Amino acid sequence: MKKAIVFTLKLAVFTMLFASILILFKQNGWITTLFLSIAIQLCLGSLVLGVIMLYLKKYKHASYSFIAAVLLSVQFAGYFFEGDQEIAEFEFNKPKLKVAQFNVLTSNKSKKETISSIIASDATIVSVQETNKSWTDSLDKKLKQTYPYSVYFPTERCCYGISMLSKVPLINPDVTFHGGVPNIEADIWFGNQVTHVISSHAPSPISSSNLVARNRHIADLKNHISNIDSPTIIMGDFNTVPWDNNLIALKEDANLIDSRRSYTSTFPSYLGAAGIPIDYILHSQEIKCTNFKSIAIKGSDHRGIVGEYIIN
Repeated sequence: MKKAIVFTLKLAVFTMLFASILILFKQNGWITTLFLSIAIQLCLGSLVLGVIMLYLKKYKHASYSFIAAVLLSVQFAGYFFEGDQEIAEFEFNKPKLKVAQFNVLTSNKSKKETISSIIASDATIVSVQETNKSWTDSLDKKLKQTYPYSVYFPTERCCYGISMLSKVPLINPDVTFHGGVPNIEADIWFGNQVTHVISSHAPSPISSSNLVARNRHIADLKNHISNIDSPTIIMGDFNTVPWDNNLIALKEDANLIDSRRSYTSTFPSYLGAAGIPIDYILHSQEIKCTNFKSIAIKGSDHRGIVGEYIIN
């Protein structure tokens, strides 16, 4: 029995080492993307394995495990050492905009509770994703009074139904397609100037073709946002982690800032803080985030996120 356990642990060590080397040299493959998404969890697992191997006096395998942990940490360490954003000081004379992102899960039966969470968020603009006709009908019926301005793009095709709800007028609202995926865009007045808002949902990289589609969506979106000459806020589930090169390119090339100042995982919701951050509210340089947090969505596999913003 003991031999079987030791053999399993050794196999786990080599799996961790293999994963760490693989994503070091090839980040955009389908399997490596999945490894990259859980690089922090794999790193912690490698450290634990290393300690266990030391206890068992398997020093060679302990070394392999610690090497894997170091290689894995290379993937995400830069994200944690970017330095904190400048935190905007509260100013009474500056209008604040509250924005929320909800991936509700198409099959979620807890519509009443989810709609209550949307109202409780008190957001001015809400991005709601994975909305089919049933979800759209419920949102329109229950939220019309609270959010009189709305754009819906329901679809039964998993999982690209998308909605935008607003307490303020949506100017020139439109459904646009980037990488073949629907997005909702509009202008609003914020701080006495036009601000562009976008709701976007990238494909989940659960297959090689979906990975290509996700990367194409993010790249097309990046090119689109780069040509917008007004302050911009984009809310969405990008199905990738902050240290993925595709998201880094989106932020750098389109001059966007991530609202989160800490890890703030959003998926899967049942793992809580042990999950991964794949939902975002990104904003252009003219805008500053003054508060950001995640909130529970009953029945969904995602947590929602809410941010507050001022504009210079």
